[in-house]
Amino acid sequence: MPKIGVMAVHPTRAETLSTILIIVLTSFSSALGLFRDGHYADATDHLPRIYAQDAVLLLIGVPILTIGLWFAVRGSLRGRIVWLGSLTFMVYMWTHYAFVIAYNDFFLGYVALFGFSIFTLVSGLLRTDPALYFERLHDSVSTSIYAGFLGVAAAGLGFMWLFDIVPAVLAGELPSAIAQLGPEAAHTYVIDLAILVPCLAIVAVWLRQQRPWGYVLAGVLLVFAALVAPALTAITATDLIGGVEISLPILIGTIVPPLIGLVFAGTFLSKLSPEADI
Repeated sequence: MPKIGVMAVHPTRAETLSTILIIVLTSFSSALGLFRDGHYADATDHLPRIYAQDAVLLLIGVPILTIGLWFAVRGSLRGRIVWLGSLTFMVYMWTHYAFVIAYNDFFLGYVALFGFSIFTLVSGLLRTDPALYFERLHDSVSTSIYAGFLGVAAAGLGFMWLFDIVPAVLAGELPSAIAQLGPEAAHTYVIDLAILVPCLAIVAVWLRQQRPWGYVLAGVLLVFAALVAPALTAITATDLIGGVEISLPILIGTIVPPLIGLVFAGTFLSKLSPEADI
């Protein structure tokens, strides 16, 4: 068992090299977007949102992923959670670039980033030993509080989008996000309702039941939320500056839960004391 645990803490060479490639390609992609004139073929009014995402990826996503990998390679349980949470953030972000951003010269780069991010994340999760985290956290983490937050976040995100979509469908109109931001907003509906909401709900139940995987995935989702918070804040700020009308429920629902998640991520990781690192 100790041998399995150690192997499950340290990323493999392939996972390490793949993560380094993600870091390099993400930096290159964001630099192209921010500093290369005419790089994006998207409509002019959509560019500020894309630039905001590029800035967050470059200034926050890349450094946090680098730090997570650095400590994960050294056997840190905290580092592994940060690494996996950062990879989850990369998967979430690169789905947008791969499926929504208008075709440009770096299209194959987006495909590669999406592919490397999702396969590295899956590999890292499959090789994680949940027993290590259960042993360290089950006596120090209040499962009711963290599970409650994840459950509320799942319900809030789901109802927020459904309240935007269902009345519009019944009235024969476009949902407000699509009406204001264009067809690409449908991508957010799909990813959030089909993947993120179920993941939050399932992990909330698992954590409440004190299943070992619940502790691992709760940490991963909390780090993900902490990274999504500045991305959503930057995007919302550019929309407001650009005069885009955002309904109050969507404004609150997209900003407040991730910001709270940022706080919860910090407290959750703090429960993994230095003694827990191998």
